[in-house]
Amino acid sequence: MKKILIYICAILFLYACDENTNSGSGGTSLGNKNANDRSMGKYATRIEVPSIEKADIFISHTTTVAGKENVTYSIAHNAERKHCRWTAFTFDPSNRSINWKRDWWDDTEWGGDPFQPNPELPKNYVMTKDEINRNGFVRGHVVASYDRVYSKDANEQTFFYSNISPMYSSFNTGAWNDCELTVQKLGRNSGFCDTLYVVKGATIREGEYRSVKSDWSSVECPTVPNYYFMALLCLKNNTYKSIGLLFKHEKGYSRTTVCTIDQLESFTGIDFYCNIPDNVEKAVEKHTEPSLWTGLSNYILFDDM
Repeated sequence: MKKILIYICAILFLYACDENTNSGSGGTSLGNKNANDRSMGKYATRIEVPSIEKADIFISHTTTVAGKENVTYSIAHNAERKHCRWTAFTFDPSNRSINWKRDWWDDTEWGGDPFQPNPELPKNYVMTKDEINRNGFVRGHVVASYDRVYSKDANEQTFFYSNISPMYSSFNTGAWNDCELTVQKLGRNSGFCDTLYVVKGATIREGEYRSVKSDWSSVECPTVPNYYFMALLCLKNNTYKSIGLLFKHEKGYSRTTVCTIDQLESFTGIDFYCNIPDNVEKAVEKHTEPSLWTGLSNYILFDDM
């Protein structure tokens, strides 16, 4: 894998980061022909939001911070699979702070179990606690609880069942958790990034997941992904760099690989970072330099998997 850091000139940076849309789509010759448009949702053109499939429901969860609406995270949810395809959010000066810390063992802070239905989706569009737990899995976050602790309201939104996936316990507390902690450290480090764009998700296309029904369960878990992934795009001083992470969903410590965003797109079928200009997107997604991502360089390369 070539070790190239992609430098983007200031004029492209200013174009890509229009403060009103947080996107790179503007209908000019620099625009991305595959970019989302605003008819898909108010925040569909934000930089972190991948291409939205027609079969999925796009939702952006928001909070109000200092009188201004702030996007907690966006999600593409597939009702047939009862599982999200991806989630997308940022670490930036508006949301990287830690203003709320929940003790995971103390549900009294929430008045009970913090997991809850997504108020913007019918209940039968998402999995239930019984479908997950009774079949031997734990309720794993896609957007981690600790990803969104700039306010209690933002943290609460990570407990929507649409953001929950059936994970092996050893996976949830092992490789997935380790990378989450690393990404959180990078995202909250202003010396590393001005903005860190994060996409997390799972493979839910046909043949990329399985349904599970244990002998002792009366309900089936409809979608257990075979793989999970993270696609990261860092912006610092008008410079972009990117890296992909792919996790095999298995018991024990998961096999994890690092890759380019191009490789991750080929594996998942998802068009990441479609809202930045084509020439910028193609350049930054083609290469990665794992050594520039502290804590993420010790995994095997995708080509060697």
